Amino acid sequence: MSLEILKSAWKVIPMFQSRSISLTVKFYTEKLGFELASVKPEDESSQATFCSLFIGKKADANFYFSRASNEDFNPSHAMIALGTRQLDEYYDYLGRLAGIEITEEIEDTPWGFRQFTIKDNDGNLLTFFKFLEGGNPGQE
Repeated sequence: MSLEILKSAWKVIPMFQSRSISLTVKFYTEKLGFELASVKPEDESSQATFCSLFIGKKADANFYFSRASNEDFNPSHAMIALGTRQLDEYYDYLGRLAGIEITEEIEDTPWGFRQFTIKDNDGNLLTFFKFLEGGNPGQE
């Protein structure tokens, strides 16, 4: 059975947990270069419980974070595709920064990706990749 309505899907937004939204915002914006879309509540006198961060054109890679207690925290994992040249450039950039834990070095995989993985300040994993064949945005 084919559901035509599912062909209208146009974006996926992974939901991660964070032990501290303010530290998550700082790590993703200052270290990784993401942009902040929003923090809730907006009142700075209250402890933040949610944030939205993104990279890419039209926030193509968008992540939501919700605050979790240490007891309820579960790390997540997401994969982010980058352009052909940009993957290696970003890997080199992150490798020069203090406070970035690269958990898997850049490599070409048997399943056709060139990829590397980092761990954020809460233990969430981000794998950045490009396709080895078939083209990538930014390919020259």
